[in-house]
Amino acid sequence: ARQTAQRSSRSNMEMRARVCDLLGKRPNRQARVVTFSHKRNKTVQHVNLQTKRYFSDELGRNVKLRLSTKGMKTVTKYGGVDAAAKKFGLDLTKF
Repeated sequence: ARQTAQRSSRSNMEMRARVCDLLGKRPNRQARVVTFSHKRNKTVQHVNLQTKRYFSDELGRNVKLRLSTKGMKTVTKYGGVDAAAKKFGLDLTKF
């Protein structure tokens, strides 16, 4: 009975797409690799996603976001996660 309880807690984990929470950047699926013989192979260029915690002054708690490195620079540029979320229309209460 104990093992089934542990399994159900694992099923609550949500598999998320490789998308930046702030900017909405997605993988580039149209990229090509050109070999020495000039064959062209399809490849995927993934977004450089990092899990990062920011302190939200409006919520009074930490929010854990999955951001691209460009998204992290954007948060720095706007002076905090609250201002950046307001600019891009992101609801921080979901994180």
